[in-house]
Amino acid sequence: MSEQNVLPVYRARLPRTESLVPYLERMDANRWYSNRGELVQLLESRLVDLFSCDHARVMSTSNGTAAIESAILATAGRATGDRPLAILPAYTFVATASAVEACGYRPYLVDVDPATWALAPESLTDHPALARAGVIVPVAPYGRAIAQEPWIAFQARTNVPVVIDAAAGLEGLLADPVRFTGAIPVTLSFQSTKAFSCGEGGAVVWSDGDGLKRVAQACNFGFLYKRESTSSGMNGKMSEYHAAVGLASLDAWQETCRANGLIADAYRAGARTHGIGARLFVAPDIASNYALVHAGSTVLADQLIAALKDEHIESRRWYGRGLHTEPHWRAVERDRLPVTDHLAPSLVGLPIAPDMRYEDIARVVAIAARMLLATNEYPSTR
Repeated sequence: MSEQNVLPVYRARLPRTESLVPYLERMDANRWYSNRGELVQLLESRLVDLFSCDHARVMSTSNGTAAIESAILATAGRATGDRPLAILPAYTFVATASAVEACGYRPYLVDVDPATWALAPESLTDHPALARAGVIVPVAPYGRAIAQEPWIAFQARTNVPVVIDAAAGLEGLLADPVRFTGAIPVTLSFQSTKAFSCGEGGAVVWSDGDGLKRVAQACNFGFLYKRESTSSGMNGKMSEYHAAVGLASLDAWQETCRANGLIADAYRAGARTHGIGARLFVAPDIASNYALVHAGSTVLADQLIAALKDEHIESRRWYGRGLHTEPHWRAVERDRLPVTDHLAPSLVGLPIAPDMRYEDIARVVAIAARMLLATNEYPSTR
């Protein structure tokens, strides 16, 4: 079976060439290709307008990992001997851990809440690792937005800076920007697998204007206003070419949202019909670039993945089996992780795309239901 006949787990649909031409022509005219060019600044301005919230400000970055790194440098700075740890959930994509490592921190892995799949601030009350922590990085799992107020209170109580990694979370933030943006910096990814994409890119959303200047400084080798490096930094700037893709994506944003909503509706309807509605997760509960099914156990998840593969359908454990199972991170300090150990191997990503055919959705859901309802481990939800 050729790759063309495999149903991919995600198939991006970015703006077509003709929609990019006006922005590329504008770039040709001004010959400003990088270093916070005109298109980058326009993209940031339009994203601020999209939030329709007085306190939401935006600084673009070259990718989502650079967004996390620059936000950490802007809030906590690099790790110190007294504060060498970054506390983060074990249930996340490896980019979160890579970003804190790039800032000099050693990850300390903690478990997530079984209902939200996210790190809860109350779980860190009196945590013994807090005394050695220089930053906390909660993760918005699959774009599920994280409320600011609990983490603002936590930061005030502990004096440990907080940066929220919300890679796929733009839609969640836009649903309630007053609740989900503010004094804690929130980082986004605009990679091609995200609902809103620049092809590659990211951003920090933050109410702190001076903080965003430090983000820009961190993304520009420590330069700010003059060619003199005065802080730790890297090259994390978005190019004009990627901003052009982002602007064209914004032009089509409402159409993209409608298309993604129809796909989520079709998945939801199919899952209800087959009796697995309670185990399926699609937008708006999570970001619209995901369709997830909770198999209930690692064994059932493995069987489902195998059954889909037999039908030439790709699936994925988007966050793997937990950071602590990745070879590079196995030796890091961590708590006991019972929720992650159950959730990570049993949550399976199903195929999704803005233009996915309804017959393919029906086929995927039917296979999932056949596998998951074939055992008493998985109760019907019909």
